[in-house]
Amino acid sequence: MSAAPVSPAAATPTAPPRPGRAERLIVPGNFITCLGNGIQLDATSVLLVRADKATLAVGWLFIVVAIPQVLLSWWFGRVADRYDRRLLCLLCDLTSALAALALPVWLILGGPASTSSYLTNLVLAAVAGLFMPASNALIKERVPRARLGRFNSHFEISTQAGTLLSAAAGGFMIQLYGVKPLLFFNAATFLASALFWIALGRRPAHSPGTPGRPATAATGPGAPPAARPSRPAPLAWLGLLYGSGQLVITASNTLLVVLILEAFHRGPGYLGLVDTFAGIGVMLAAAVFPRVSSRIRGPRLAFLGMLGSAACMACEPFNVYATMAIIFVSGVCFGLGRISARTLLMSAVDEGRAGKVFGATNAFALGFGAVVTIGLSEVSDHATVKAGFLCLAAVTALTVCVASLAIRRAGRAALGSPETVRPPLAG
Repeated sequence: MSAAPVSPAAATPTAPPRPGRAERLIVPGNFITCLGNGIQLDATSVLLVRADKATLAVGWLFIVVAIPQVLLSWWFGRVADRYDRRLLCLLCDLTSALAALALPVWLILGGPASTSSYLTNLVLAAVAGLFMPASNALIKERVPRARLGRFNSHFEISTQAGTLLSAAAGGFMIQLYGVKPLLFFNAATFLASALFWIALGRRPAHSPGTPGRPATAATGPGAPPAARPSRPAPLAWLGLLYGSGQLVITASNTLLVVLILEAFHRGPGYLGLVDTFAGIGVMLAAAVFPRVSSRIRGPRLAFLGMLGSAACMACEPFNVYATMAIIFVSGVCFGLGRISARTLLMSAVDEGRAGKVFGATNAFALGFGAVVTIGLSEVSDHATVKAGFLCLAAVTALTVCVASLAIRRAGRAALGSPETVRPPLAG
């Protein structure tokens, strides 16, 4: 899906040589926020596993996290399209810092761990429901179209690296210092992230590189015929393809905690080590994404990447060392598929609707992931955690195949070729 040239910078086929101010600040700010969210979730997961020794206890934690985002993300997306997105991100981080600080203070005062863990994560999840569409819409607002593909890979890697490496940092810190110091550190990460949003500054008079709202202008009545698709891009199926990554994150995080701590009888340090290998794999995927996407484009790369990740998940639960090697390969496949799916969705949506689309996608993905997680938790508790991983691989593969087939059909129906919904992925 191409756009009409609106400026020399946007018309050039290659990205500008240097990222702008927004890119330099949004990526690390997003990374720190995701790191804080992940640390909070992993620390409370360890608390619940030690207390209840059941997969379902951790599964219910992820359900509690998903509920406010499922219910509120669509509405939050509309809010993100209406108000200052930078200010919304700043308020999200400040609120998260206060909520994260409340949990260790409550534990020090002698409060019960279970109730406070669920309540704190409920508040953080509600805040994350606003942060997700606001931060994604901020990309369309601040980043030039010429750099959108490359920036999306950087933004996605900051999200996944923050989420995955949080388990590594959390596992090692719990092993060395315990849970409470980790929770205080988590509150500090949100304050650090807030500084990046402050430094970003107010929105310029026009989007950088394009006047007004570039995506809307490129597809409006005044656009040249080459810039107008024959029919709207299949946003629902693109959202399902992108949302399948959230299913993998939610369910695999639940199963990995039980696999390492209960099935393999290893400490939290091993859990951190396993997630470190996954994080390295995703970061490697981001590094090679521009080169790979120039050869395998659009939905095909998203399909192959997510399907490869599903195949790896079916092979993970054998022993802890094999899991480390396999999860690295799974991280590479997941990163390529997730970044490609994100770029497809980002390129297809207009700036004025970006918050709404990403909010709705987040709501569906988390709701779907929550339902699957409950089912996999029951399978793991009544059978084995290995059976849970096999079921997760099957559900992921089925979801990716259905979404990819629908996108391919939509592309052929529009212009007689699957190239229809392929935006430029390599920046």
